Amino acid sequence: MELAIRSPGGGVQQTQSDPSPQSQSASVRSNNKQNVPKSNVAVLDVRDGPNATKRQRAKTFKTRTGCKECKRRKVKCDEGKPTCNRCKAVGLECHFPLSLTASSRPTANNTTTTVSTITNKTNKLGRLNSYTEIIRDTPAGGAIATAIPGGDTRILVVPDYVTTVFKDQTSWDMFSTFLFTNEQGTSLPHNTLAAITPQIAHTNPAIREMCCAVGAAVGAFTAPHVIGEAAEKAQQLSLMYYNRTIRAVRASGTGLQSLLQVAHVAVIFMVYDMMRGDMKAATLHFDHASRLLITYFGKRCEQEQVSLSDLKLDALESAMFDMFQRLSTYSWPLELGINGDDRPDFKGGKRCWGRHRYEIYNMPTSFRDLDEALRWWDVTQHHISHHLFDHEAVVDTESKAAWEKAFTVLDNWHRAFVLLYRSTEDYQYDYPHRYVTACIFEALYTECLSSLHLQLDAETKVLPDARPIWREIIRTTRRMQQELKETIDWNVMDNMVVKALVIVLFKCRDAEVRKDVRVVLEEAVAWYGQSCLAAVMLGIMTMKANQIPVQMKNIERAVGWHLTSIGCGPGVISIG
Repeated sequence: MELAIRSPGGGVQQTQSDPSPQSQSASVRSNNKQNVPKSNVAVLDVRDGPNATKRQRAKTFKTRTGCKECKRRKVKCDEGKPTCNRCKAVGLECHFPLSLTASSRPTANNTTTTVSTITNKTNKLGRLNSYTEIIRDTPAGGAIATAIPGGDTRILVVPDYVTTVFKDQTSWDMFSTFLFTNEQGTSLPHNTLAAITPQIAHTNPAIREMCCAVGAAVGAFTAPHVIGEAAEKAQQLSLMYYNRTIRAVRASGTGLQSLLQVAHVAVIFMVYDMMRGDMKAATLHFDHASRLLITYFGKRCEQEQVSLSDLKLDALESAMFDMFQRLSTYSWPLELGINGDDRPDFKGGKRCWGRHRYEIYNMPTSFRDLDEALRWWDVTQHHISHHLFDHEAVVDTESKAAWEKAFTVLDNWHRAFVLLYRSTEDYQYDYPHRYVTACIFEALYTECLSSLHLQLDAETKVLPDARPIWREIIRTTRRMQQELKETIDWNVMDNMVVKALVIVLFKCRDAEVRKDVRVVLEEAVAWYGQSCLAAVMLGIMTMKANQIPVQMKNIERAVGWHLTSIGCGPGVISIG
């Protein structure tokens, strides 16, 4: 029997006792390849004779030192550094396993290893290369590579966009928390300003720091499981980002663009103040931002020499204008009345926005999408509140002119919306989220129409009823939950299903409708557990006002602020 050792290159080396000339050439080749890491696995071939059956070659190469790409592609790796020839030929990037450093050590002989590619870092022990080895110079002019005991424990962070924008890991974590809570879903009207805020935060330090403050405030004020010392630390962290935002705002300057940016920051300040229940601070930020925005649009019109209705707005300007028009029209709900109690509202401010931006007589005869329907719904409500009925004057119910105009404007909006509503109804099984949004608009219209009739004649007996629309929302959201609960996470279900049901609880006081909502919420809790928003809403429904914990009240107020920001707040114009 003859024993031979197969070399890493695929050939067969003769044994040491073979006197043939091939052994000399083999030794020369091995001396020339000392710099190439050798395989740790030796393959033995046993030959019993000239007629011995040849062993089948394995389909995959049994190597522990090859790169991961070659292992995945099942090809032989030549273990070249930093990129093997196999990966270089097809344009792939090599990834060697961490155990490669042990097999890359020099052999036990005294042969010096010449290293050509080393880093410029030096210390008393030697130079560090990229393979977790220490390079030491020798008197002969070469260098010896010695593996670092225990491997390289340094944290090597590749500079990228995220590491250059955020100062530390905590800032990135708080910003990620803000992104998590800022998601809106597809079943409610869309808040454009909230959607573009994370994009602007990457280039605006003040907005970025304030987003981190809101992310920290989520754990400090609205997390029921964060209590005691942990809640105190989260609150201190949010205040740290709060102060950073103030310093960034002071350094922003007084230019025209700075006015818009500071007004944008003030909106996020309002969100922060609403979460912690400081309505006085929220009102101050709203007043300040309103004045800044009025000044900004006034200067823009002077520069362009056009009126506000002809001024071309970008996405941020348009979103800011729509948001402040909405906040200056509707009252802000402090509580949603989930447990059936009264709903105290807070009027942040009533300013005339949009007098020369959107003329009510330019309303389209048919809306192209739900976003356009939302914009003109805000314009309609704003026109009725600020132009037809001045809140400082007493409305005479005997004078029918103003009331007829109000009903006419409301009817014009509904005529432009009805085709879009019927279209979403026809495709409710294909796009149920769009149908839920359209039903919310229809319910808001019905609610506003009933309110105007009651304010005109308090003894009116027959009023438009929105309960069939609420039941349609409940039926559609329950079907969505049953179809999607196995494919989506609980946070997505909160945005798509639970928040739509919160609107029903907020708007409707009918016992049967609220009972149907409770059934859907219980199904959500049974599937997703106590961590979802449905569990919080169920808990509030079964508690009295004095029994609700502070964190749950903050969650209720935060959800109410979200409903106001998308135009689904009280939705009732109070005349006089």
